[in-house]
Amino acid sequence: MHELAGHGPVLLAVSGATAGLQSALIAAAVSLLVAVFSQFSSARRDKAERVYQRHRSALLDVQDAALALRRALADFGALARATPGVRSEELLGAERGFDRALGLLEVSLSRVDNTEVRRSVTAWRQAAQVSFISVHDVVSRSDEQRAWEVMNAAIGNALGTG
Repeated sequence: MHELAGHGPVLLAVSGATAGLQSALIAAAVSLLVAVFSQFSSARRDKAERVYQRHRSALLDVQDAALALRRALADFGALARATPGVRSEELLGAERGFDRALGLLEVSLSRVDNTEVRRSVTAWRQAAQVSFISVHDVVSRSDEQRAWEVMNAAIGNALGTG
């Protein structure tokens, strides 16, 4: 016993060193966990932001493409009604503009995953093609305008929900 009593301060020092080492290891492990969690959280936020920006961009592209198609339809329709049965260069140019605008809308719409937006854009496009081009008043301008407003509201709602 007497021999152990002489080593008491040494055992306490070793015990204190072990406790300090354990505390340091625990602190390092906690720091590592916090760093990993922060990195994971940051990566999730970045991914969510990229998805939102891609979603937003697709919606705005569809809206811009629909506006371009609306202008092209108005130009083509006015010329087609003014010169029925006549295939002038001006009319052919307007028709090519309409075809380009329609293609752009279709490509832009293929990037949108919102079903309500896709449905409302398609409904507006169908109403607009008849309203602007047809010589028969199957769809009135007010029907096209209502479909245009519904489409823009659907896009606005989709933008708001991100």
